[in-house]
Amino acid sequence: MKSVGMGTKPKGYQGPALLAAGYRIFFLSAALWAVTSLVLWLLYISSMAGELGGSQNMLAWHAHELVYGYGGAVVAGFALTAIPNWTGRTPIRGFELGLLFAPWLIARISAVMLLYGFDTDAPRAVAETGFFGLFVLFATREVVAGKNWRNLKVVGLFLVLAIAAVAANFSHFEVIQTGILGWQMGLLVLLLLICVIGGRIIPAFTGNWMRQQGHTTLPTMFGKFDVLAIAAAVAVLVAYSTGAHGQYLAVAAGLTGALHFVRLMRWRGWQTLASPIVVVLHVSYLWVPIGFLLMAFWAMGWVSDIAALHAWSVGGIGSTTLAVMTRASLGHSGLPLKDSAVLTTIYAAINVAALTRVLAGVWYDYYELFLSLSGVMWCGAFLLFVGKFAPVFFKKTDAAP
Repeated sequence: MKSVGMGTKPKGYQGPALLAAGYRIFFLSAALWAVTSLVLWLLYISSMAGELGGSQNMLAWHAHELVYGYGGAVVAGFALTAIPNWTGRTPIRGFELGLLFAPWLIARISAVMLLYGFDTDAPRAVAETGFFGLFVLFATREVVAGKNWRNLKVVGLFLVLAIAAVAANFSHFEVIQTGILGWQMGLLVLLLLICVIGGRIIPAFTGNWMRQQGHTTLPTMFGKFDVLAIAAAVAVLVAYSTGAHGQYLAVAAGLTGALHFVRLMRWRGWQTLASPIVVVLHVSYLWVPIGFLLMAFWAMGWVSDIAALHAWSVGGIGSTTLAVMTRASLGHSGLPLKDSAVLTTIYAAINVAALTRVLAGVWYDYYELFLSLSGVMWCGAFLLFVGKFAPVFFKKTDAAP
């Protein structure tokens, strides 16, 4: 991603700094919601919340809000920041950005009200449908107007995520019967976005850093092998979501995990250990093959599929999104793109959260301990992000795309 110089003032935009670019309002809101929704979930788990949950299926609520609430906000923030770089067009900001954010916020308020006995399923469904619909519309408009045909396939994944969100919401009204598939499909689409976009930015950012350090052996860029790895991932994820199980899925998932591990090795992450802001991208992607390996174990009946899903959600998605959020927030706010103790702590905390959440799914004797530790680390990582970047996001003098 391109970055602006330090102290750059807004050009042609004099509105609220928080609405100057998509990453500002959506990254901040995503981080706050990541903490809020998980705290509500942990309160429910620990029976400290009294009547919290009402008639809601709290597992479904928890999954939905992290996939479509947190995930939707991060995807929107990333896309609205990246698309201007792809197209050369002015970023969506001001009134249009506020128009997009409003239904996301209404959906989150409605989600909290659900837990306290209010009948807000319909407002959440309508608002969330409006958010994803507007997001896909804006993304498509910008990519088409910029004639950036190469990235239409990424917009296609945004559309699939939107369809999954609509299906998940309206299954509550028995219009569509999706069950757990509603939120699982959203999770799997987010994982595919990690595979596709990560396959571009990880070797690119790694290569840039290596050149600065004088390395001559650089990461292998996106090619046919990457297409094969992603195609294998799609096949396994579709098979899993349609109820496949047993030895064939185990073999396919294991081979897919191996492909993605080789893919990761081709990016030469071990050469970036001196820079946490770079190496975290590789550590984050490592959760993708780990998830496929755990999926193979599940198919053989050795572990719960929850272990694989959390390797992908907390590890692959949580860690990758924080890595990208911190990097984009620095670069696009005109701040130096360099390591710091706070960033290193954020990266360490989110990966400890992933590790302990996976362990909770395979080491049942210590389930509550690992679950609690994972929750604390998850919340700590996002609260540190808010503490570091909220002042930046509200600062008008640096409000530039």
